[in-house]
Amino acid sequence: MFIILVFIFFGLNISCSPLKTISYKDIHSKYINSYEIIELPNFDKTSEVWVPYDSYTIIPDMVAESLISENPNSVILRKTQASPDSGRKVLLVHGKVTNYNRGCKFCEWFIRINDKGKSSVTVRIKLIDKKTGELIADQSIEGRAVKPGYGRSRYIRVRDKIVTLIIEASIISS
Repeated sequence: MFIILVFIFFGLNISCSPLKTISYKDIHSKYINSYEIIELPNFDKTSEVWVPYDSYTIIPDMVAESLISENPNSVILRKTQASPDSGRKVLLVHGKVTNYNRGCKFCEWFIRINDKGKSSVTVRIKLIDKKTGELIADQSIEGRAVKPGYGRSRYIRVRDKIVTLIIEASIISS
């Protein structure tokens, strides 16, 4: 009996991934365009469950910082607004923080591998061509916090996946 419990415990421990993605709409090659502007307004928050009060602003701030560091010439709008030039192609990144799991401090201390027990946040991301209104991608991303497990570190894995999705869906022109 003890061997079975140990096997189940370690099997569950190894199989749980720190990043989970559910794709409701994959990016099709016909949607890949050269966008001149990435519009990244504050995310929405669900009212169904408690989520960190700062998550809806910090995550888009982190995504914008990462996109600018990858391409310093890119134009990132952090608020929803009319684009400066209506002829320019704009990619709208609409996000909603849908869930937050506080984690288990005992598990975090006891297991100590692969960030087990740390909090996790779930964000639903929709990439939309602002001119046509066409949905380019729709994904739900859940990411577990990295060390130290509080503040901005709660959102690093989610941020990285959102940045990857934006870069995959668009070729940011400079």
